[in-house]
Amino acid sequence: MSPDTTMFWSEDRALDIKETFANVIKKCKEEEIDFLLISGDLFNHQPLTEELDFVNNLFKTINNIPIIIIAGSSDHIKSNSPILNYKFSDNVYYFLDKTEYSFKVNNHLVVIHGFSYYSLEDTTPIINSITPSEDNYIHILLAYGGDSNHCPFDINKLDNKNFSYIALGSRHNFETLIENKAYYSGSIEPLDSNDIGDHGIIIGEIDDYTRRTHDIRFEKIAKVSYIPITVKICGSNTEENISELVMEEVLRYGLNNIFKIKVIGYRNPDIEITRDLFNEKIRIIELIDNTIPKYDFIKLSKEHPQDMIGAFIRKMISHSDNLSDIEKRALYLGTHALIKTSEERN
Repeated sequence: MSPDTTMFWSEDRALDIKETFANVIKKCKEEEIDFLLISGDLFNHQPLTEELDFVNNLFKTINNIPIIIIAGSSDHIKSNSPILNYKFSDNVYYFLDKTEYSFKVNNHLVVIHGFSYYSLEDTTPIINSITPSEDNYIHILLAYGGDSNHCPFDINKLDNKNFSYIALGSRHNFETLIENKAYYSGSIEPLDSNDIGDHGIIIGEIDDYTRRTHDIRFEKIAKVSYIPITVKICGSNTEENISELVMEEVLRYGLNNIFKIKVIGYRNPDIEITRDLFNEKIRIIELIDNTIPKYDFIKLSKEHPQDMIGAFIRKMISHSDNLSDIEKRALYLGTHALIKTSEERN
């Protein structure tokens, strides 16, 4: 997909996602993994044939590693989906009609249980009904869902079943449901401004004897992060000072990241906190101005002896020694609103 479609960096983000996915495949080879699980939403839409070709060409580079995929809500299968007739590399197991796939890894039979979505939503608790046999095989559940509109499930029921591992999809952020057993891996790249934090992949091992998963680790692989920063300014700061303060904070994380910037404190009333104030290279997805215009109220009161501005100030500061933080903010913001209204009328 192309996140942040209205922003100048959107095309770069689309390329980042492809490159990061290629790095996942490269990581599989470097780590000499035994199989790769993709728990839905490999695509953000119905994949076109050329998009399937792109991922399949990457899959061919690790043709000795089984790759198991389910379709999620975003890339759910339709009656005319190219994926129904697509010929993947022989190492790719894409869930269509079947509910499980079996293959051997180091002489151990691995059974993957799962299903793909055929609609945008599915409210049936189908995940709860998937039950592996009580045998000596390695059973893994590959499932997409967990909320009321996407196959809700009872994690306690799943915990009591004979699954060695449960790989869950639908949530963008990494999350542990059962230690060493059930995880949401999250998306390999953040996809919108709510996806705060690291994004990457889950790597773990399954014990040959106990058939239980251990040594689970989350590994960051994303190229970009959405990062919230807060910058405090004062009334003496110029536009240049404010721009420098923000840039200094941004450079702590890197210009390649995307920022949610909040500016707090007091500012010169003549300064407006807008995107134009900052370096154009900074990727700003959200800008919140929580500053308060700094006024000289004694001076303003004398300059406005007869109008509403002066009357408001005198009323508010008549007991200024006891002003609460809320009252102080009301004084500054109220004065600012009255001055702006007066300027517009004139």
